[in-house]
Amino acid sequence: MAAELEPLPDSDSDLEAETGAGGGGGVVGFLMDAITFTIVTVKLAAASTAMLWLSRTVQGAYDYVEECAAHVDGQMDLAESLNVDPAVVGAHRDAATVMREILDDAEALAEEAQQMAADFQAAKEGHEEDYGPVAEAMNNKPGQVADSSYYANR
Repeated sequence: MAAELEPLPDSDSDLEAETGAGGGGGVVGFLMDAITFTIVTVKLAAASTAMLWLSRTVQGAYDYVEECAAHVDGQMDLAESLNVDPAVVGAHRDAATVMREILDDAEALAEEAQQMAADFQAAKEGHEEDYGPVAEAMNNKPGQVADSSYYANR
């Protein structure tokens, strides 16, 4: 079972409050920015994995309900061939119909979760692409790191 994910901060100020980044200058501010970069990357990867897991779980449930509907159809056919009370046959028909209606919703949910997994993965990759080189450059920068507000695009 996937772990519950914490929501990402809504703004830079929330992120700064959560991590302590932005206010401390020099090495401390840089370390907090590097940690924030890593935390965001890990959370996006975890969200992608969780959504992919959800998609596969829903797809498994979809497959199970589809098998149940086919089984109920078989029971309905058998009941009809044995001249069972029409109310019993009708109840089987109604049950199979309800199952198939649910399948449409389950399939849509599985597809949406899979798309969300891909979106989170793309966001993670974009985050790494946008900020990875900056983090790498800061890690390899010779000398003392300036106050983090120097590097901010504000």
